[in-house]
Amino acid sequence: ANTMTRNDFQRLFAHIHLADNTKTPSKGSVEYDKLYKVRQFLNLLKSNFQTNYSLGSCVSIDEAMIKFKGRSSMKQYQPLKPTKRGYKVWVLAESTTGYVYNFEIYTGKDTTRCVSL
Repeated sequence: ANTMTRNDFQRLFAHIHLADNTKTPSKGSVEYDKLYKVRQFLNLLKSNFQTNYSLGSCVSIDEAMIKFKGRSSMKQYQPLKPTKRGYKVWVLAESTTGYVYNFEIYTGKDTTRCVSL
């Protein structure tokens, strides 16, 4: 509130786009991705996390919840977690510092992967 007004923020926010909407793959296609509009930004974020830090030997892979109360097909409900509703994210982090080295947002069951036994 001290930096800019709500109206100025909304005007700026309305013009920020991270992907070309004309190239959005349709829901039935193989290239469809629920995170298409932010995928390039997430990949840039991951690469910056990995290039600017040397990962130590004590690492942990765990799921994290990002609290979200709105409507989304990616929202998960986990009653035993402190944050019960939100986005589930798989995180590779250094256990001593908590630095996130890599992450993957869970978008739902992946039906394209085949596992052969």
